[in-house]
Amino acid sequence: MPKSIPSLKPQQLIKLLKKAGCTFYREGKGDHSLYSRVIEDKTRIVPIDIGAKEMSPAYVLRIFRQF
Repeated sequence: MPKSIPSLKPQQLIKLLKKAGCTFYREGKGDHSLYSRVIEDKTRIVPIDIGAKEMSPAYVLRIFRQF
């Protein structure tokens, strides 16, 4: 895993997702929110745990590989 990927707070990750073209999709169960983006006629949905303190670098990398 690249060392340049930081751990992010949920609000920071949401801000980056919105810059990448994601939109709010719906509320999930508990503290989760779902964001979506259409790529090549396929809808990609990303769950974000709003109640988490930080998202791990591995999770952040996995999300951005989808886009």
